Amino acid sequence: MAGLVAVTGIMGVAVLLRYTIVPDEDKMIRSLSPELRAEYERNKHKRREQHDAIMTQIIENSKSDKPIWDVSPQAPSNKRAADPGK
Repeated sequence: MAGLVAVTGIMGVAVLLRYTIVPDEDKMIRSLSPELRAEYERNKHKRREQHDAIMTQIIENSKSDKPIWDVSPQAPSNKRAADPGK
């Protein structure tokens, strides 16, 4: 019983510390310099598009019965394979 109380206390302290120490995304953005904040806002749309493209690919791949290494696009393993003229 004492072990259960100790574990619960440790977990409670950990959760409390996490919420008091780790800032949320809005706090972090507000703490940035104006230049960095402007750059963040400019790139937000691009990051969202990249995320959506990745999620779309993941959803399409999840519909396949093949393993992940079979459904992913084949990329050349080195530069020479990509450019045989050099």
